[in-house]
Amino acid sequence: MIKSGMRNDGRLSAILLTAALGAVGCTAEERQFANVCDTALLCDDFESFAVGDKPGGKWRTVEVQGSVVVSSENARSGSRAVKVTANATSMGADFRTVMLALDDTSVLPPEGNVLYGRAMLFVESVPMQPGGIGLVTGQGRVPGQTYKAYYRYGINDPVLDEKTGAFLGSELQAFYDTPEYYDDPMSAPHTACWAHSNDNTVMPVGRWTCFEWKFDGKENAMQLSLDGYGVPGLAVKETGDGCTNPDTPAAPWLAPLFSELYLGWESYLADEARTIWIDDVVLATQPIGCPE
Repeated sequence: MIKSGMRNDGRLSAILLTAALGAVGCTAEERQFANVCDTALLCDDFESFAVGDKPGGKWRTVEVQGSVVVSSENARSGSRAVKVTANATSMGADFRTVMLALDDTSVLPPEGNVLYGRAMLFVESVPMQPGGIGLVTGQGRVPGQTYKAYYRYGINDPVLDEKTGAFLGSELQAFYDTPEYYDDPMSAPHTACWAHSNDNTVMPVGRWTCFEWKFDGKENAMQLSLDGYGVPGLAVKETGDGCTNPDTPAAPWLAPLFSELYLGWESYLADEARTIWIDDVVLATQPIGCPE
């Protein structure tokens, strides 16, 4: 089924979509996905792209120490998904950003600068050592300022069993940063902020997970749900738990105009190769929900 870059174009699009569904005999899961797409900014199950190719249409890819391709090896629905492979890294060459990216102006920024998103993610494995890893990032210029900022959800600290010390997973966290601070010369304030989940919620590995977020530029706020349940502590408004700048440990998380979206793997640590799969991506201006 081809649903890449679909918008709600009114009654005609609904009629054409219904006819198409009937013609190809879609499954109940595919019909549910199509119904979500009726009012979405963008939907993609990646079935329209050839295996081995990079996702096209409104998508582009960012591949620094890794690759982004359409694959039939693992899919949440249909027969295809995006496979993100982050290469192994070492000390001194530890940066990698391997992302499915969207900055098409027909989709972003959303009306009112409130972006709801959902992606089905399959993370094969996570590091056992600490280190910030971005999975989903919304970025753009901060209104009234000259610099960019981002809202990000990802993982960072290892979570261990209190009794046995066994590794349980990598804790989900929220991040806020102003990346142009790291330019030479720097052209943004120093932020590098974070918020922890209250109950050490870890990112599931080895299975498909419904990863749903809200980036709210109106309220300088963000929310994360995992498999339909909000993650305690990761509904952040105005400021998080701390920042690396000692002069502003509670720096305000001034939201950008969300004109860029990144899905995949970005990290700054020496690590083995990692793989993440992405499927059934939906962007909207209202809550989306998880597939059954």
